[in-house]
Amino acid sequence: MAKKLTDQNTKNIQGSRLVKTEAKFKLSIEHALHNNFCFKKLNRSSLLQLDNFIDETVDKGLTISQVDNLFLRKRGPKEQKTIKGSTQEIMHYGKDRNPFRIFGYYSNGYFVLTKIDPNHETHKA
Repeated sequence: MAKKLTDQNTKNIQGSRLVKTEAKFKLSIEHALHNNFCFKKLNRSSLLQLDNFIDETVDKGLTISQVDNLFLRKRGPKEQKTIKGSTQEIMHYGKDRNPFRIFGYYSNGYFVLTKIDPNHETHKA
């Protein structure tokens, strides 16, 4: 029989679950971006807008909730897309009336970029 090393009862200790209010917003590119909404289609102005978005989110250490409150463009039901055999909830971020948008989904705590839409061509009527 093994000797008990402490007088403390051991419990099944689990790490605390990360929630949107605590988890930092992080960007990831895990696969090729949509063909018409990728880096090669961006002009200098569009690249600067993407850089500004990164400065205002990742660089400032905002949480996912803070980014949602400041940049999430559509509240309520999200678009569902199958990406690499898995159904994902697509979200899009932009600021105020600026047409610049980025699209993606969350995976393992990262916002996985799928589209960069500098002129808000997606979802136009």
